[in-house]
Amino acid sequence: MKFTMLQSNLLDALQKVSGVVPARSTTPILENILFQVEDNTLRLTGTDLEVSITTEVPTKSMDTPGALALPARVITEMIRSLPDILINFEADNTNRIKITTDQGFYQVSGIGKDNFPEPPRFSEEKTVIVDKALLGKMFKRTLFAVSSEELRPALMGVFIQIMSDEFRMVATDGHRLSKFIDRGFHADEASAKMIVPPKAVQIALKNLVDEGTTELTHDETGLRFNFGNTVLYTRLVEGEYPDYERVIPRDNEKKLIVDKNLLIASVKRVSLFSSALTHQIRFALEPGKLIINSEDMDVGGEAREEMTVEYNDEPMEIGYNAQYLMDILRHIDTDEAVFQLKSPVRAALVMPNSQEGDEDFLMLIMPIKLGS
Repeated sequence: MKFTMLQSNLLDALQKVSGVVPARSTTPILENILFQVEDNTLRLTGTDLEVSITTEVPTKSMDTPGALALPARVITEMIRSLPDILINFEADNTNRIKITTDQGFYQVSGIGKDNFPEPPRFSEEKTVIVDKALLGKMFKRTLFAVSSEELRPALMGVFIQIMSDEFRMVATDGHRLSKFIDRGFHADEASAKMIVPPKAVQIALKNLVDEGTTELTHDETGLRFNFGNTVLYTRLVEGEYPDYERVIPRDNEKKLIVDKNLLIASVKRVSLFSSALTHQIRFALEPGKLIINSEDMDVGGEAREEMTVEYNDEPMEIGYNAQYLMDILRHIDTDEAVFQLKSPVRAALVMPNSQEGDEDFLMLIMPIKLGS
C-alpha cells in the first residue's frame, strides 16, 4: 500500500472516523482505523461493532492498492500535529508503514485487513430520502431526552417512525419527553419503526452540516446514513418502544407564556439554592405573575424570584426538576415558551410560541411532588 495525501484532507477524514473508535476495547483490532487504497482513493473505516463509519477521500498521486489497520489514537494525533503539507505513506510486506514528510519520517506497525470486522450487510432493505437540515434539527430536539437507564434498554435511543405522510422522532427518559413531527414528509415505502442509539445520532449530527438530502437505508436490525463520501451504519436498539402517545395529556387547558431566556436565567440562579438531590424548584402561578423559589433545608439555602408572564387562570403551585426544565427550555427556538398545564400532579407540555410550516414540536416534563 502506497499513497500521498495533503495533511488537511487526511485529518478531516480521520476526524470523521475516529469518533466511533473505542479508546479501549477487549477486541484490540477495534482500536484501529482501516486504511484501504484503491483507484487513487483512500477509504477509512472505524467501528465499535455497533456503529461503523466509512469515508473516502482522493489521494494526491498514483498509488499502490492495499489495506492495513493502523492504531487510531497514534495516527490521528500525529497527523493533527503536522502542518498542512504533503504526507507519504508506504507499507512493507510485514504490515509496517512508513510515513514521510519534508520534515522527517515516522514508522508504525499495522494489522492485516483480514482481522478487521467485515462491513454489515442488509437484507430486504428500504430507503427514504430526508432533508439534511430537517434531520439534524429533529435529532437535536430529541437526543437530550434519551434515557441512560440500562434497565429500560428500549428507551436508550431516539425512536423514529417513518410513515407515508409523516416522519416522527421521539425520545423519553420517563421524566421528560420530546416529540417532533414533520407532516410535510412523503414516502412510497411501507411504514417503519426503529430505535437509533445516541452514539450514532451524535456522529450523524457531525455530518449534517451542509444543505441537500441524505438517504436513510434500513432493515429490521440496522440503519445506514449516506452522506455522499461518508457512510454511517448503526445497529438498532432492540425492543419495543412504549406507547408514548398515552402519556401525552390532551386536556391541558391552562396556558402560560413566558420569555424563554429570562426564565432560563431565573431558573439557573434559583436552582443554585435547591436540594442537590432533587434539584427541585417551585413555580407559583398567579394571573400575570410567576414566582420561582427553591429551598435546601440541609444547608439553609433559599432563593425567590418573580417575573411577569402571560397567565390568566387560577393560582397554582408546581414543582419541577430545574435541570430537566432548563434542558427543555434550551431546545425552544422562539423568544417565548408556551406551557400547557392541568394541575400540580399532571405533566406539562412545553413548546415554541410558533412553529415552521409542517413542523409539530412539543416536549413534556413531569412535575415533582411538592415537599419531596
